[in-house]
Amino acid sequence: MCTFENRLFSQNPFEDSGEKIVNRKQMKGFLLCMLLCCCVGEASAQEITATLAGKFPMKAERFIGIDTYGNRYVVNHNTLVKTSENKTYQFSDLQLGHLSSVDILNPLKIVLFYRNMNTAVLLDDKLSEITRINFNRLTDYRNVDFATKANQHRLWILNADAQELELFNYQRKRVEAHSHPLSGKILQQVSDFNYCWILTDAQLLHYNAYGSFMNALPANGVNHIAYRDGRLILLKNNALQIVLKKEQDFRSISISEIQIKDFYLADENLYIYDGKSLYHYILNFPN
Repeated sequence: MCTFENRLFSQNPFEDSGEKIVNRKQMKGFLLCMLLCCCVGEASAQEITATLAGKFPMKAERFIGIDTYGNRYVVNHNTLVKTSENKTYQFSDLQLGHLSSVDILNPLKIVLFYRNMNTAVLLDDKLSEITRINFNRLTDYRNVDFATKANQHRLWILNADAQELELFNYQRKRVEAHSHPLSGKILQQVSDFNYCWILTDAQLLHYNAYGSFMNALPANGVNHIAYRDGRLILLKNNALQIVLKKEQDFRSISISEIQIKDFYLADENLYIYDGKSLYHYILNFPN
């Protein structure tokens, strides 16, 4: 833009024709206006538009998400509740204490993690227990801060003692890959079958299924994250942004003002819970 402006002022097209020369201040004001218009257009292009598809009253302590079959998951009184079209299923175990997290990436192998008891529980689609992993009873004992689903018979776990992300095979009861030690306060972990993201107080850290570090992004006050289909979604100051697959392409999500308590992303479907209602948005992603 600067090069164009310099050329315009050094080679005034009106000088040879005898026409009135445009005042430079007016020209600069015109160019500044054009530049601002371009910037506004570019910023607008960076937004992901969202269409409200539905709003439903709902009461829950925590909204977990909607799985690929349209089933809804919430937590009430430390009990996981799954609601389908015709049935409701529940799972709770008071002996395990507070339910720290629920991962519904694979609806046939749902991962519940109880941090205080250092235990993960896997459930089937009827919320019946498949297996549980008590990390206190392993030969190679470890304290775990986070546990989420990975591929096959594996979990992504955050070893609190070593401050390492580990790929843990719960059938063989052994670690198959691990990262280098992480620095900073670790706030959250999200994953899919092949990748894992760690939110610290300073950075967003990206790892692959071999425990290899891939990329880091600044956290800049991010409160909460979710990850699905190669898209990382960030909550900051009650506003949502999506990091697309290129990992450098941050896009704001244009939605009406909602007090966001919980949110979940599945394909183009964004679900937001404000403590009273569940909002369903359809996101329009760029090609």
